[in-house]
Amino acid sequence: MDAVQCRDCVGGAIHTGKPTGVQIQFHGLPAYVTRPDEGTPGKGIIIFITDIFGWKFPNSRLLADKFAKNGGYTVYIPDFMRGNGAAPKAAESMRITAAYEAPSSLLYSIFVKPFLVLKTVFLLAGPAFHTRRSKTKPVVFDFMRALRADPATADTKIGVVGFCWGGQYSILLGQNDSGHGSSESKPLVDAAFTAHPARFEIPKDIKKVKVPLSMALAENDLWVPPKEAQILKKLEKEEPYEVVIFEGTKHGFALRCDEKDEVQMAAAEKAEEQALGWFKKWIG
Repeated sequence: MDAVQCRDCVGGAIHTGKPTGVQIQFHGLPAYVTRPDEGTPGKGIIIFITDIFGWKFPNSRLLADKFAKNGGYTVYIPDFMRGNGAAPKAAESMRITAAYEAPSSLLYSIFVKPFLVLKTVFLLAGPAFHTRRSKTKPVVFDFMRALRADPATADTKIGVVGFCWGGQYSILLGQNDSGHGSSESKPLVDAAFTAHPARFEIPKDIKKVKVPLSMALAENDLWVPPKEAQILKKLEKEEPYEVVIFEGTKHGFALRCDEKDEVQMAAAEKAEEQALGWFKKWIG
């Protein structure tokens, strides 16, 4: 299944810290919302679309808190997966992935590691099936249309940030395509950012994006291998567009890197700065 084709999609580490936002119902979906510090005027809205682990994954909530505090935005993480995110299985899948990647004997590699792969597949088969595009795209687009139509937010600048699984929706929403073969009268988002996105066509999907788009890519990524990353970096577009490739990183670095890994953590912080700088330029 697409969602578990890449080991790095389900590996990494759970970050320390306590999220500071709250859970609400918002346009028909459960959502985590985090806001700027009290007394700080809000600059706009960021819709945070997660990786396969979904809206309850601590790393996503902690990063959303940073976007709110450091950027001055109101940040929502809607449950676009409708309860099918893999957050409850995160610790187990990461433990299995770490065991697979650890140095081992030849016998262990031959007889044990294949079973670790199968265990991961079975562990995440349900979330992968229920989060396929045919199931989730209508949920994402219906939510975004409702957000844009809401009188309270109709004139508010809206950005979208997507990681891994969520990266495909940063790109699709940036195409300003209603999903029904017609164009929206007003863009559903005003700017988009994605880090190590998955499940999109290179360069076809990027060429269709009509809003400012910023991409943070890993140097080592099954979804965007080095050759394709260079294609994206060299792509010329009329719309504002940037691609940054982070050396020494792998898929998932911006959201699930080991906090003890200085190289990955430094890259994650740079990717956060990239996102906030992009939104400051195009949202305010």
